[in-house]
Order: sequence, then structure tokens, then C-alpha cells
Amino acid sequence: QELKSWPLWYAPFLAGNMPHVLRSQQRHRTCLAVGIALVGLCCLLLGIVHGATFVSECSRFPQTWRTRDATRLGASSTEAAVLEVPVEVSNARKSGLGLMLDEGTRKSHSVAESTQFVTGFFKGLGDRNSFSELVTSLYFIYDAMETAFDATEDGRVKQLDFPELRRLPALAEDMEFFHGPKWRESIKPSPATMRYSDQIKRVAAENPYLLVGHQYSRYVGDLFGGQMMGGMAERSLGLKEGGTTFYVFEDVKDSKAFIQKWYSTLNDLDLSDAQKKAIVDEANVVFRLNIDVFEELGGSPVTAAWQLFVSYLKEQLGLA
Repeated sequence: QELKSWPLWYAPFLAGNMPHVLRSQQRHRTCLAVGIALVGLCCLLLGIVHGATFVSECSRFPQTWRTRDATRLGASSTEAAVLEVPVEVSNARKSGLGLMLDEGTRKSHSVAESTQFVTGFFKGLGDRNSFSELVTSLYFIYDAMETAFDATEDGRVKQLDFPELRRLPALAEDMEFFHGPKWRESIKPSPATMRYSDQIKRVAAENPYLLVGHQYSRYVGDLFGGQMMGGMAERSLGLKEGGTTFYVFEDVKDSKAFIQKWYSTLNDLDLSDAQKKAIVDEANVVFRLNIDVFEELGGSPVTAAWQLFVSYLKEQLGLA
């Protein structure tokens, strides 16, 4: 009876004639491990939600180091001046609409919203059914989005529509993996997914330039965190044979260079200040629509964190 009252992963600690005190210690240690794993993974994903702000800030460091080294080495004034000359590193994310989007979306996301986003993603990793629901929602979202890109006559949207980023072919592979060869006949969008898709269609019909906010929110986010998220899904759910093709950008050989190119193109778009602000607002709408999609998933974030933790331990111990 005692064994049945605890979650399955406690079973090894409750079996046999283990003394009560030792069993209690083992339970506490296991809970602590789960807690640490969940907190650590949440922090990692929160970094993705808020963008790679740290990377852009790091560009300030080299000049500080050069100044410090010049002083420590007792360099002459001329030598020190040479050492202190800043190295110009072009970063398209530090100016124009790129900076507005990064800053505007990061600052508007409350801690509660960011936590919802992270917890929602972990719900998708709770079990295969939840993850297949997430991928199915993404299929309908990208179908609406990329159909709108094909149909629009807005040149600014066309400029950012890089073929390397298109996700529908990859999602079609994942659909067949999860739902079989007749997947088109068996899947349907969830309520939150329908609201998301309707927003894309509404924007495409009324103010197509706002699709730039969707391109930014989806493609840049997927490219930044896709490899890590796909890897987490593989480890958590054992998806070694397929189901995570969406997260693989085969045609993007250098993601860092490609993102710089994408941001440069973004900054060169012919947009008024009012239009730029509207695009930032639309990107924030997309963030909240994503949360709604995650909220519908039925998986357990705690289970997902535990599975990832166990998978990590097995890899470290050479048991995977």
C-alpha cells in the first residue's frame, strides 16, 4: 500500500526492508534533485525567451581588458592609446528595428509570462502525446504563416522570407512520424492554435507588414533555441528515430552569421517609426499566443524535468 501511494520513480527507495529513516533521506534527496533539475532547466530556457542579450553585452569587454592590460604592463602613453582603440565589431542586433524588437519584447515580458512560457514548453516534453500535440499546433501555425508569405505582395515581408527558414517541409515529416501516412486526414487545430492562426490571417489581410513581427518571433526564436530544444525532446522522450525535424535547420550552416544577415536585412526595411512600433507590439502578441498554445498541453513539466535529469545522469555515467 505504501508503495502505491508514491510516484513510480520513488519505487526503488520504498522497496525491500530499507529502514524508515534511510527511506526518508532518499526521498528528500530525490525531491531535491528534481527541484534542482527543474530550476536549472527553467533558467536555461528563460535565457532563450529573453534573447541572447548577454552575447551582445559581451562586445564591451575587450576594450576594458585592453585598458586594464595597458595599465598593468606599464605601457607608454602611445602604446596604451593603441591598446585602448576599440575593435569595431558589426552587430546588426545593436541598432535599428533589430534592437527595438529585442529590447521591446524582452522588457514587456513579465516574470510571470516568461515562467508560463518555460513551464508550458516543459509540459510539451512531459510525454510523447503532449509533444506531438505541440508539433501539430506548430504545423497549423506555420501553415498559416508561410501561406501568408506566399500570398502577400508586401516587399518587406518578402525580403525577410529566407527559404532556409521555411519549416513546413520539416513539420510534414514530423506529422507523418507522429500521426502516420494519412496524418492530414486525422489532425485538427486546438482552440488556442486556431486563435493564433486567425491572428496571422487577420494581419496578412489588414496590415501585411506586421507579419514581420511573426517572422521575428518564430524564425529567430526557433533558430536561437531550436537545436537545444530539439535535443531536450530527444533526450526526454527518447525521440532518436524522428519527430524533431522541425528543430533542425539543415540549410543554415552558420547560425550566428545567418542571424546577423537576417537582422541586417530587417534593419534595412523601409518602415516608418510608427510601423516599427506596431511590429514590436505584434511580436508581443505572438509571445502571448504561444503561451496559450503551451497552456493547452497536458504533459507534466516536473516529469519532463525528471526525465531530462535522469537522461543527463545516464549520459554522464556512460549508460545511455
